[in-house]
Amino acid sequence: MSSSSRTTHRASWVDWIIDRIDHLAVPRWVPYALFFLIPPALMAAPVWISGQAAPAENFAFYFLIGFWTVFPLALMHYLDRFSERALESFRPACDLDEAETAAVRRQLTTMPAGPAALAGLLGAVFVPALYLAAPQLYQVIQATPAQFAIGFAVLSMNFALLGSLIYHTVRQLRLVSALYDRARRLDLFHLTPLYAFSGLSARTAIAWALAIYLSAVLFPALTGNAIAIAAVLLQIALLVAVFTFPLIGVHRRIQAAKDRAVEEVGASLQRTIRELNRRTEPLQLDEMDALNKLVTALIAGREVLARVPSWPWSPGTPVAVGSALLLPVALFVIERVLAGFFGL
Repeated sequence: MSSSSRTTHRASWVDWIIDRIDHLAVPRWVPYALFFLIPPALMAAPVWISGQAAPAENFAFYFLIGFWTVFPLALMHYLDRFSERALESFRPACDLDEAETAAVRRQLTTMPAGPAALAGLLGAVFVPALYLAAPQLYQVIQATPAQFAIGFAVLSMNFALLGSLIYHTVRQLRLVSALYDRARRLDLFHLTPLYAFSGLSARTAIAWALAIYLSAVLFPALTGNAIAIAAVLLQIALLVAVFTFPLIGVHRRIQAAKDRAVEEVGASLQRTIRELNRRTEPLQLDEMDALNKLVTALIAGREVLARVPSWPWSPGTPVAVGSALLLPVALFVIERVLAGFFGL
């Protein structure tokens, strides 16, 4: 990472948009509000102009269009800023100097233009591919030819942002994994600096999971198409990898350090017990009380070491991520079971 961390690259099209938002003279929520409102308004405008009444269920779809215009961009924006703060919290555990820190900060917050453009293009290409495979999913934007053209363009932009988000996520968390390899000061009783980036992976997984489930609820047609289901399941699998993959390496290092510390305490405990036994045979009562207290202290120390977490996250993090990933699935299964039981 030391050589690549000094590599500079031209910012991507997504980073260009984020940079413009950061430099606007208005609060950040203003451009995001416009991004949320304008695309669905453009898609609905041809229907309104033609005098047709849009079905009520279409409004949920329009909401999702605005949501998926804002969500990928806003999430990348947020994760970039969070990664900057996480890097500062992580620095006490590693050996980055000021120049390396600046280079790593740029890598964490800026995607290279070429790969990001390719990711966006692949996301946009998914729209016509899905249309050819499942045109029924596009019925909601086929009220007029103008709406179809506008809707197709807006969906292409949404999926371009989604493709960029996938690339952003994979790339950023690979960088986090490489950063954990740079951790040099691994103190089992002061793991707080190592928790810094677990918040990044957790926030990525939770936000993405909730967005996927929201889409499934508001646009049920997704759950009736094999291709759409496969895409959703692929994203869920990616979320699980996002939460665990960047932390596996440092988890193994923490576990190895724990094992060594437990072995050292065990060896000390074994020597102390032998010495205690040696003194009991001729009833050498002097210092036996001190040895007994030492045995108790060593046993307590071993128990403390056993409770040191080997994954670099705070205790509530796995519960939060697991709830975000599994609770909606559990509720859906319960709803299906109850519906079948009561014949609904």
